[in-house]
Amino acid sequence: MFLQEFGEKWVDVDGVRTRYFEAGQGRPVVLVHGGTKGDSSGGANAEDFELNFAELAKKFRVIAVDRLGQGYTDNPRRDEDWTMAGAVRHLAGFLKALGSGPYNLVGHSRGGYCVARVTLDYPRLVESCVMIDSNTASPGPSRNEIVFALNPHKAGTLESSRWVYETYSCKVDHVTPEWIAMKQKITELPKNREAIAKMKTEGYLATRFLPELLSDKEEFFNKIEKDGFIRPVLLFWGYNDPTAPLTQGMDLYRLIARKQPRTSMHIVNEAGHHSFRERAAEFNRVITEFVEGVGHGN
Repeated sequence: MFLQEFGEKWVDVDGVRTRYFEAGQGRPVVLVHGGTKGDSSGGANAEDFELNFAELAKKFRVIAVDRLGQGYTDNPRRDEDWTMAGAVRHLAGFLKALGSGPYNLVGHSRGGYCVARVTLDYPRLVESCVMIDSNTASPGPSRNEIVFALNPHKAGTLESSRWVYETYSCKVDHVTPEWIAMKQKITELPKNREAIAKMKTEGYLATRFLPELLSDKEEFFNKIEKDGFIRPVLLFWGYNDPTAPLTQGMDLYRLIARKQPRTSMHIVNEAGHHSFRERAAEFNRVITEFVEGVGHGN
């Protein structure tokens, strides 16, 4: 089921027990999911890449990781790590712990911001950077909170999780009962209940996470405008994404392309926020061609 056939692996990242999956040989490709720690409506995790992992492992050494406080990876140990900056530090620490870079980073949504920020801040760890439908990494306002506010179901339920993923999608056949059940199991973990309490009940989402993210994004865009990326960048975007609209993706492309000529964008029709799942075969082909092209200097 999902990635279990490849076997879970664990590594200590600055005291945080971190879960990941690994398969294949060749140049390392790291898949980084989206979402936010303390999500009560179906948290994201490494197995979101179930439709991509095995296919990419035919050509590359593929690694899919549970981000800090998400999936089965431990919650943050310090208050300052209940932030996107904490997630970025954890991802960089994870890559250092594996010790086999430079890596081709592939990040979805808020994971897209993480891989972009690691590429900017730790370029020696990175060979290339792919962002998938990342509102967080794009200029413009966040739309996640708007979508969540419209959810008619009680937070933390199967119905709530299914509604979120179907609403985010253009085609919903990838939103299987098994996938939602897997996410519900994660939602009900004691560590995730603790994360929900920290982010919602104790107010870390409103008082720390979101305000610090706004500040971090301002710094992020300033760095792109001033210095730019020194590694090749690919944007993979669903044309029908309701939470990371194509207009934002195009703004991000133009911003990056001013400084980095090896910037490209692939837009897929009839695909929403999880374009890498909704159009899995096309995504797998495009990522394979991009990573192979980077290796040949293209």
